Amino acid sequence: MWNIVKEKDYIIYKSEICSLKIYCQDEYCNIFINYKGHNILMPMGMWGFEDEVQERGIEYKIGGEKGEFKTFFYIIKENDLKLFSDLIYFFLSEHNMDGVLNDSFKIEL
Repeated sequence: MWNIVKEKDYIIYKSEICSLKIYCQDEYCNIFINYKGHNILMPMGMWGFEDEVQERGIEYKIGGEKGEFKTFFYIIKENDLKLFSDLIYFFLSEHNMDGVLNDSFKIEL
């Protein structure tokens, strides 16, 4: 499912659906989502991703610059990283998010 590449100060999780750029420090991880060149954290929330996360008892926060949707990222505990990443993968596998892509969420690859 994931091809994991460890870089100097971050980890990349790559799949055929999306990639995640992950920074871990002090027991927490920041997870940036790249879906076809877009950060779709906000649209995922509107489609019910947070409900799936909460059902599994994973605590999370959203970080980033207020009003700048393309900078948003999830903050989770490092011990939840595997499950949380897999939830993202399966959520995107089950939901075609192409219809919610717009330039407000476009990020540099």
